Amino acid sequence: EHAALTKGTNIDVSDLSYSVLHEKRSVQWPYTKAINGYGTKRLFGDKIFHTASLKAKIHSFPDENLSEKPCADFPLVLTTGRIRDQWHTMSKTGKVNKLNQHVSEAFLEIHPDDATQRKIRENDLLEIFNNRGNVRVKAKLSVDIKKGVVFLPMHWGKILNSDLNRANNLTNNLVDPKSKEPDFKFSTVQVQLYKKAKQKIIVIGAGAGACGFVKSYRALNTDDEIEIFSKENFPFYNRVLLPDYISGTLQWDSLVKMSDAEEYDYNIKMHRGISIENIDRKNKIVTDSNGQTHFYDVLLMAMGSRAAMLRDVPAMQGIFTMRNRTDADDFKSHVDPANGRVVIVGGGLLGIELAASLREVNVEVTIVQRISRLMDRQLDPLGSQLLHEELIDKGVDIYYNDEIERFLGDTRTSGIRLKSGLIIHCQAIVIAIGTVPNIEIAKASGLDCQRGVVVNEYLQTNDPDIFAIGEIAEFNQFLYGITAAAEQQAEIVARFLCGDISKYYSGSLLMNILKMHGTELCSLGIVECPDDPAYEEVVFIDKAKRYYKKCIIYNDKLVGAILIGDKSEFLEFRNLIENKMELSEKRLQLLRSGKTAEPVIGKLVCSCNNVGEGNIVNKIKEGCKDHLQLCQVTGAGMGCGSCRPEVKAILEANVNVLKKDNIVEV
Repeated sequence: EHAALTKGTNIDVSDLSYSVLHEKRSVQWPYTKAINGYGTKRLFGDKIFHTASLKAKIHSFPDENLSEKPCADFPLVLTTGRIRDQWHTMSKTGKVNKLNQHVSEAFLEIHPDDATQRKIRENDLLEIFNNRGNVRVKAKLSVDIKKGVVFLPMHWGKILNSDLNRANNLTNNLVDPKSKEPDFKFSTVQVQLYKKAKQKIIVIGAGAGACGFVKSYRALNTDDEIEIFSKENFPFYNRVLLPDYISGTLQWDSLVKMSDAEEYDYNIKMHRGISIENIDRKNKIVTDSNGQTHFYDVLLMAMGSRAAMLRDVPAMQGIFTMRNRTDADDFKSHVDPANGRVVIVGGGLLGIELAASLREVNVEVTIVQRISRLMDRQLDPLGSQLLHEELIDKGVDIYYNDEIERFLGDTRTSGIRLKSGLIIHCQAIVIAIGTVPNIEIAKASGLDCQRGVVVNEYLQTNDPDIFAIGEIAEFNQFLYGITAAAEQQAEIVARFLCGDISKYYSGSLLMNILKMHGTELCSLGIVECPDDPAYEEVVFIDKAKRYYKKCIIYNDKLVGAILIGDKSEFLEFRNLIENKMELSEKRLQLLRSGKTAEPVIGKLVCSCNNVGEGNIVNKIKEGCKDHLQLCQVTGAGMGCGSCRPEVKAILEANVNVLKKDNIVEV
């Protein structure tokens, strides 16, 4: 490729090939057949030089350091340069995402002895400084670098508005008087662990984002105070799994994401059943529902959302929403399989999953959908049709293009009448038509709000001490209402508060995984091609078997997919889309119909990627002892993320067993 790019230029090497390089080892450029039959004659091969004596003249230079000498304050020598897959400022190579996967963040390479002397461990956040400036990057310990020398790659300049990863903050301004070569290769610096001032962090809300923040933050910082205010009188739990809790497939303990013992280990103060009613930004004080005030240095808003409701819903027994455990418990105590039908208003993920769960316990179910198909934002028309057929097979009745005109009953619902005139008798109605972000206290405090609370790339509001994550956070005019996004945002906030500016938010991949026993269905990214010839579709379909795979490609990158009947490619597709990887020859292998997935071994742990407890244990026995790595290699926890606590518990239990049996060293 490089040779072809030089054709017709002053450095033309268009006739160069691997075979020539293997034969000659090196050549002079230009190198074309038009020059002396093939290539430029090697310079000075006749040993005649352009000097008065026609002989080579060797210029000596003093063997001393003319840059700056290490001293007690700055004892280490900093050298800079490029890394394997990047060139200079990434102006060209940085645009190729395959190359960015090699090293995605700036780092400081340091010898283990120099690191030990400074109590530095791998991936610790470091401060590198001298009289010219400072840099803040993570540590990379390596015996490949000489003691007393550290290496900082030069590819990272400003990240957003920060230059804390820029090597030129530290390099010398000296230049050679003759060649004008800048002295980038020798600067003296000191290196130390980055230490932030102790802070008190208050978190409003106890959903997936708040739980993810606690775990991410405590992995980086164990000193700061963290207080969490939850409206519910429960520990952190997984709301995504409420349909399985209602059907009895899962017990309450399976939904809990952080036990009381873990709360103690994470050193957090959880205020259960207490909400925050007011934010005083000027004095950095919040007031709770008991009238108590609490000071904060940093405020993290993770209030989530509430169920959207129909207009003029009467106050009668038997009408429910499904956002929390109280909703689920009230519904369970009300519904009796022998007492008739349940009507679910809304054909989105929650409504469909609840319908499927109720059919498993023999409750008759009807879905009323206002538009003409199911999951219209997550599936294309064909995908919606295949899902419709699956639900019909499970005994679910579905009415499209209709909505409730009247609720029937007195103090207790007995049915509904639709605008089409159809009357449906039922014992309960569940409204599942979407959600509304809980942004009222943010608005009242004067924070910038539109549909949600407006945030920047570090999830920071217009008040630099207040952050917002999860369903209330509006980034680039978009609200991400999925668990994976909330956890991703939480990790970025945790890293930023601990001084790391290298990772910032650029949006999340929209993923939708239907949890319906016996049915595999998921979608990622965009699901229908825009009216643009640059977008292409790759499709495999077997309607009779309800087997459907569709990939959407744009500029040689996967940007969306639907998988029905078999979702074994989910994890691979997720990585391709999230990392914006160029497909090249992989395009021909996207839809590998008939690929055999690893069978589920033992109890099912991850329904998103069909991973059993035995699959996880086998990877632990093979030597995988890191929680995140275990999730990545097995696929467990890489979908909605709800099973990650269970994966961690399996890891801890089995590592202890292996240690006792001396099977592996820990």
